[in-house]
Amino acid sequence: MAFGWLICLQGHLMSEVAPPIPLEDLLSLDGKIAIVTGAAQGFGRACASRLAEAGARVALVDLHEEAVRRVAAELDEQGRTVLAITADTTNERDVKRAVAETLEGLGGLHVLVNNAGVFSNRLVEALDPGEFRRVVAVNLEGTFMFAKAAVEAFRAQNVQGSIINMSSIDVSRPMVPGLTHYDASKHAVWGLTRTLALELAPEGIRVNAVSPGPARTEGVEEAVRRGAPGGIDIDKQWADLVDRIPMGRLVLPDDVALAVTYLASDLSAFVTGTEIVVDGGCLLS
Repeated sequence: MAFGWLICLQGHLMSEVAPPIPLEDLLSLDGKIAIVTGAAQGFGRACASRLAEAGARVALVDLHEEAVRRVAAELDEQGRTVLAITADTTNERDVKRAVAETLEGLGGLHVLVNNAGVFSNRLVEALDPGEFRRVVAVNLEGTFMFAKAAVEAFRAQNVQGSIINMSSIDVSRPMVPGLTHYDASKHAVWGLTRTLALELAPEGIRVNAVSPGPARTEGVEEAVRRGAPGGIDIDKQWADLVDRIPMGRLVLPDDVALAVTYLASDLSAFVTGTEIVVDGGCLLS
């Protein structure tokens, strides 16, 4: 008797389920507005491009005015709706201004991609407290301040938004020496992501992380050109990393952008507090 009642209840519930939304509609970001920080190059530029391609209007935020305006102009030529904003992600006033300019210039906010970050490679004996604080300020504090400002905007609009933070596979396993400061900041970003996800889930606001594997973006290339104190052979270090990736190459910016686009879209509508690893199997080796 009880079993029959359960079957009837299940059938009743299934009959009330709405028909599935077409995949095309789930992936579309038409009508959505996104902020991408660190959008002038690397992962940020690729994320802004893919989100715009999916239909979002995108605010490109970066410290480097000429570079971010150049990227915005390129996307504009492709028929995308974008807005270039020059801001320092470690400055709370700049962060609030960037969000306000997005709301005014593009008409709202639904997605935040916290991508802005810095990288340097120094063994602990050559790592001074000032450099440690600089990396933590950009990678962690900037992520926190933008997330806080975005949540305030979501609530003001009654929007169930999506926040996507850029972490690293070093959260799971440090890959090379010389990244004490960088890895500490990314561990903290992952902790911030999970706790915010728990706190904001009742409001339908999703918070997730993307953790790329080794990638020689423009920021890394600059570090390679500068070299590093403490006797680190960065070129050899990166060559060795390629050998540790089962899929045989470094991460490309578009690899990360595709994961971000998934987390920004309704394809991931019930995904929060999670980490998408984009590393070609590096953590398996």
